[in-house]
Amino acid sequence: MAKLLGQRAVVAGGSIAGLLTARVLSEYFDQVVVLDQDNIEDRPVVHKSVPQGHHLHVLLNGGLRAVSSLYPSFTEDLRRVGATRIAGGRDAVRYLPDGKAYNPTGSMRTPIDSDLEGYCASRGLLEFVIRRHTTATSNIRIEYGAAVRELICRDGRVRGVRSADERAIEAELVVDATGRGHRARRWLASAGYSPPEQTAIGLDTAYSTANFRRPDSFASEPLIFITGPAPHFTRRGYVITIENGTLLVSLIGRFGDFPPTDKEGFLAFAKELHSDLAYRIIKNSEQLTPIAHQRFASSVQRHYERMNPCPEGFLVIGDALCHFNPIYAQGMSAAAKQAIILQEILSEYAKQSLEVTTVASSFFPKAANFNSTPWNLGAGFDFAFPQTRGRRPPGIEERARYFAALDRLASEDSEVRRLMAEVFHLVQPLSILQQEPLRSRVRSRIALS
Repeated sequence: MAKLLGQRAVVAGGSIAGLLTARVLSEYFDQVVVLDQDNIEDRPVVHKSVPQGHHLHVLLNGGLRAVSSLYPSFTEDLRRVGATRIAGGRDAVRYLPDGKAYNPTGSMRTPIDSDLEGYCASRGLLEFVIRRHTTATSNIRIEYGAAVRELICRDGRVRGVRSADERAIEAELVVDATGRGHRARRWLASAGYSPPEQTAIGLDTAYSTANFRRPDSFASEPLIFITGPAPHFTRRGYVITIENGTLLVSLIGRFGDFPPTDKEGFLAFAKELHSDLAYRIIKNSEQLTPIAHQRFASSVQRHYERMNPCPEGFLVIGDALCHFNPIYAQGMSAAAKQAIILQEILSEYAKQSLEVTTVASSFFPKAANFNSTPWNLGAGFDFAFPQTRGRRPPGIEERARYFAALDRLASEDSEVRRLMAEVFHLVQPLSILQQEPLRSRVRSRIALS
């Protein structure tokens, strides 16, 4: 058993990021208390505090590895409850205007077998499996219907939290995992701290999603994106095979061209896509859920690594730290990878008998370094649209040329193709694509073009 770093840790928020964080903290604290403002039933349900809960959720290979390292039987349990296995390079397909493609850039036109598996399921099912594993850990206690009102701060340190029912819960470490609402901004302001800097990418995107009975005749790939190249195609559709013979159909639009929420408008929007697959499902299949709608205004990266002073004994993780464009299905996997970063840091703190309240100085820079991969991958695609708001990263045009040349090289070289797939699956950092000798090979392609 790992050396304990404290008596109690408190996690605000009991969604996926909070549950994984609690599992990590359970190795280093005598007690972990998770405070969740919602009342959650012991079955797969949409978490009310998760606004994107009705829409597409994919656990990428990097996230799957991270979660499986915390819960060794996790993959087996996903299969048992009906989650859909996705083999990268074969089962995830893009229906482009000029045919099918099997990678995010659209350059790979024939399927290949890959061991970079991922899983599709409803958000409720994925969270249910993780919650079951987490609550089986004896020193984790989850309190439902219990919200954090404020931080308890003394002498420049966070000493615990005060709940909405006025209880004071002392702790050596407090973690905000409250998601996109990011309640820590208000808590820190009340304690006299300035909020961290933010970087935002204005996306102006909206989803409309409903579930349908999977027709017996449906024989397409389990993860289908109906999309086209930017900036000409602002609409897209998803047809995803999830559990219980169900198809999740999601229609997406940007910059004010949003999918409706009424059945006729939903159907008409699908009919105008260049593939009629989503239209046929909506028109001919039994609808199982109401049409859920969500606006997604921007991706936001909060720079706690730059915050000075930052109170000791306090961390932020998951969507509360950085939330990404959900089109790219990076959020759950990023949260899982951040939890593993925290686990590695706490392990080192335990070995060196360091004071746990100083962990923020180690965690925030390493989490920001990891987040740069999904953030920059998404930004590269999002800024292909001139309507996207926000400061374009310096050198984005040069990076786009580099990436295009890299993509051409990958179409000829299986090792480069594998490396790119690992980056998209958050197994490898984006920086690995700039290392030698690959960098010189790519730059020579640019020079010849």
